[in-house]
Amino acid sequence: MTTNQPESTEARLNRLETLFVNMGETVVGHDNTIDVLVANISQLTENLNSLAEQTNRNINNLAEQAAQDRQQAAIDRQRFDTRINQILEYLRDRNGGSSPPA
Repeated sequence: MTTNQPESTEARLNRLETLFVNMGETVVGHDNTIDVLVANISQLTENLNSLAEQTNRNINNLAEQAAQDRQQAAIDRQRFDTRINQILEYLRDRNGGSSPPA
């Protein structure tokens, strides 16, 4: 038959010491994890900023190309209109000044 006697003070202190050591190791492990997470967040922020800058450059390049394309299209339309007028004048002259037959 065993009696339920309270733990000795030394046994309780040993148990508490073990708990504190384990808790300290856990905190240090979490601290390392937090450092890794902060480093990862910093790297992601840098990557995001770089991607944003590259995207802005691409958008600006595309806008510039679109403006150039619009300008070239206007020049091409003007050349086309001029060429069409030249053809119509040629046909009128060929037909004695009258419009070409429909």
